Amino acid sequence: MNVVSIAAHVATALFAIFIGMQILLAAGVLPVTIAWGGRQPVLTPALRVASVAAALILTFFIYVIRYRAGLMGQTPAPPWIPIAAWGVTGFMALNTLGNFASVNKVERFVSGPLTVMIALACLVIAAS
Repeated sequence: MNVVSIAAHVATALFAIFIGMQILLAAGVLPVTIAWGGRQPVLTPALRVASVAAALILTFFIYVIRYRAGLMGQTPAPPWIPIAAWGVTGFMALNTLGNFASVNKVERFVSGPLTVMIALACLVIAAS
């Protein structure tokens, strides 16, 4: 197994954790204060929808990253896959900054480091 495949498996596992978290947030199982910057005290219908949308977007990110890493789909990849992989990388880098800027400790000290790992894994994959 090469570095790109390992990075894709790491990113997939971490994305899956965040997908699960977003689903649990949408269901009201987890407190909304551990997400969305820690500034939302009440889980509104709009935040439920946003969490479901986030889970779907993260699922798409898994598809892009795994495709770019050569773990699925046709070879060579369509021309939009490498571009999308860089987009995922950039999004996760910005997401990391947002996590570290959160007023919630869970977001800063758990989500922040995990999104650093995702962003680095995505960088390895996008640059491959």
